[in-house]
Amino acid sequence: MLKKHQTKLKFLLTTLTVFNIVSTKAQHVDTTLLLKHPVNHSFLKKDLIKKSTVPLILFGATALAWPHRETVREVRNRFIPDFRYRYDDYLQYAPAAAVVALNAFNVKGKHTPKRALISYAFSMGIMGAMVNGIKSTSKVERPDGSSNNSFPSGHTATAFMNATVLDKEYGQYGYPLIGIAGYAMATATALGRGLNNRHWITDVLAGAGVGIVSTELGYFVTDQIMKDRGMNARVKNNPVPINHSPSFVELHAGYAVTTSKKLTGTVHENIFNKDGFNLGLEGAWFMNKNFGIGGELAFTSFPLNSDKAYLDPDIAQISNGLFTQALGVKYLNIGPYFSLPLAHNWFITAKANAGISAGSTGNFILNIKPEYQKEFGTAELPYIRYSPGTAASWSAGIGIQKRIGRNTAIKAYTTYFNSTHKFDMDALNDMDNDGHFTYERLPEAYGKTKYNNITFGLGITAFIW
Repeated sequence: MLKKHQTKLKFLLTTLTVFNIVSTKAQHVDTTLLLKHPVNHSFLKKDLIKKSTVPLILFGATALAWPHRETVREVRNRFIPDFRYRYDDYLQYAPAAAVVALNAFNVKGKHTPKRALISYAFSMGIMGAMVNGIKSTSKVERPDGSSNNSFPSGHTATAFMNATVLDKEYGQYGYPLIGIAGYAMATATALGRGLNNRHWITDVLAGAGVGIVSTELGYFVTDQIMKDRGMNARVKNNPVPINHSPSFVELHAGYAVTTSKKLTGTVHENIFNKDGFNLGLEGAWFMNKNFGIGGELAFTSFPLNSDKAYLDPDIAQISNGLFTQALGVKYLNIGPYFSLPLAHNWFITAKANAGISAGSTGNFILNIKPEYQKEFGTAELPYIRYSPGTAASWSAGIGIQKRIGRNTAIKAYTTYFNSTHKFDMDALNDMDNDGHFTYERLPEAYGKTKYNNITFGLGITAFIW
């Protein structure tokens, strides 16, 4: 059954990608920005590439993240299992409400209110048809098990559709911070869907792509019908900044490769790190076009392979084996950032940061054999509990960045992260007459682990200039 759903998913992602390319190919050139120089119609500057890059990356990330979606959910379940704040039910509409409010206060956008409403109606209709059509075809179960309509996330699609409308009407018309605020609200909505255990990470990635594509299609249809009617005058003093200070905020995600697969310490014998993932928020303030100061708040998780873990014969008698919760480390590093502008809106970026990191607590858990579950009162018993302390950390990275809009860019990057943590480790010792388990602190020599890794990933950057 799982393979059947995966086959459907791959077909749907392929369809979305092709649909996105076909739709954006017909787009007209955006006229909200006045360039200082004549437009160069090279391949990288075509409207097709500019408008399809972000959705294509989101659909590609959906496919890549599919095998790891349960690992990502495990992180949520370990740290905030009781998160129940349904702000996402309302925040998804906030960017659209902002368009209405700005028009009500006579803040002029790209189009008149009537034309903006027509574009919005087409976008909403296309988005609803795509989301509901895919949901009914894919039938992916929600992570909370409540229904089989998880993929893609309708809340996220609505939020990003509304954010794209806000960006088109105001962000690209001379109010870039308004556009950034819209996408920030959409991103918060997407995070809320995952934190509330209503959607997998793949659902929100695909939902964001659908929301953006739907808006591009909705505006394209309106352009064909309305032509130049209902368009406000162009902004006269809104050139694309070429050599401004590239201060930014950025969301990034990547594939984390550990530099040491073997855990240190005798208690970890035959337990190995597997490659994991990294998620982070980053930003920097630049004093000039080349140099800035900033920081990164991020989290990296590494699943563990304990298939060949050695168990004491007495333990092996009652257990079928053990599994280990993923290792995780969160960190805040700050330091200098560098940017070198190249031709055609490309940039080379770099950073060298240092700060503090904290590892996540977790357990090595025994799978109790059925015949012993009644005696122990559980099917899963924590065998070793670990709690890493805080430690100094540092990171260094380099990236290549392409600006695809006045205030947006896509970045491919690689980062090296280094930290070593001492662990407090408690091993299962005995069970008293009342059925309570007791644990014994292991010597310090047993608990010391390096979280060193190299991350390869992509980031979506919002410039603040």
